[in-house]
Amino acid sequence: MLSYRSLVEQARALEKERGISLDFTDKNIADSWVRCFEQGLRPNAEPLDSVLNQKELSQIHEKYQDIRQFITPELELLYSQIAGSKFMVAFANNEGVVLDTIYDNEFLNSRASKVVIPGSVWLEKYRGTNGLGLSLQTKNPTIVAGGEHFFTSHGGLSCFASPIFDHEQNIVGVVDASTDTANRQDHTLALVKLSAKSVEQKIFLDTFKHTNIYSFHPRSEYLHTNSIGLIAVNEAGQIEGVNSNTRIMLSGLYNNDTKDFYNIFSTPFENIAHEMNAEKVVQVRDWLGSTVFIKLFQKQITKGPTKIKSPTKNISYKPCCECHGSTLKEQKCLLIQKTFDQVNGKVTAVSKTLNISRTTVYKHIVKK
Repeated sequence: MLSYRSLVEQARALEKERGISLDFTDKNIADSWVRCFEQGLRPNAEPLDSVLNQKELSQIHEKYQDIRQFITPELELLYSQIAGSKFMVAFANNEGVVLDTIYDNEFLNSRASKVVIPGSVWLEKYRGTNGLGLSLQTKNPTIVAGGEHFFTSHGGLSCFASPIFDHEQNIVGVVDASTDTANRQDHTLALVKLSAKSVEQKIFLDTFKHTNIYSFHPRSEYLHTNSIGLIAVNEAGQIEGVNSNTRIMLSGLYNNDTKDFYNIFSTPFENIAHEMNAEKVVQVRDWLGSTVFIKLFQKQITKGPTKIKSPTKNISYKPCCECHGSTLKEQKCLLIQKTFDQVNGKVTAVSKTLNISRTTVYKHIVKK
């Protein structure tokens, strides 16, 4: 087995050969190269083509069905923001398996579109240094551009990836955007990060839908943005969960053992619960002396007996004409139709439930 020093020397030799300096880009990439050499990968060889078969992919699709309902609209929004610039967007699970992709026509004709496909596995040990795999490895948003990829064959790509976390800080997946040009584009990474944050928020709201969820921020005008902290608090003032923004903003005050609202904020929950539940913005201080603004963000859905529709009629959903033929569009279309039936045909309720416009709902409703 080669010593760590020898592995670093190999990475430095590759760096010199490609005429780049990783000291001025990202140390994570240099570390990734060292790991690739350690695993026996060679930069001028071909990547290990790890792709799941259709049965395996279908099983993972089913496992991630709940999460993918939130991913689909975010991928479409991200794609609309960067379409026409030789880009693709993708969602992969926490094991690096690509589950969903959207390409533009230019990217579709590239070599990369043949390898970044649903079922392909982009872990570092198979594909070398790449944005998706490195984001999983470091648990951080990542850019890997051009020659920063370990394998020479990936040198024409730039990848931008950001992990998606659940409320327990576990990675549930990665949002990725890739282009067939070797450029570091910070604005693209910013869009990818926003997309991942939006998915995180939707997952959090769904996870704690049976508990009141409160948003807070040091500035009241940011209470409706993706930068808010979210706290799920039950009627007794016990904290049931927080999002990743909360962990950052309340660093030093919150940990997994923190259970009471009063452990964080200097005002007992019962003293302000009535005002917050009346959707008023309340100003409070945390125990470190910082002032934040807090309000009800999502009211709990009361648990009750499930209303089951008559089993005598099996409802068959079909995608509308505009969505037919595109897997992601079909999934979104069918989700809208199912939700439309579940809320007894109330368009406004569908709009609020799925966080889409009423116009979008009308577009996908198919008359039966």
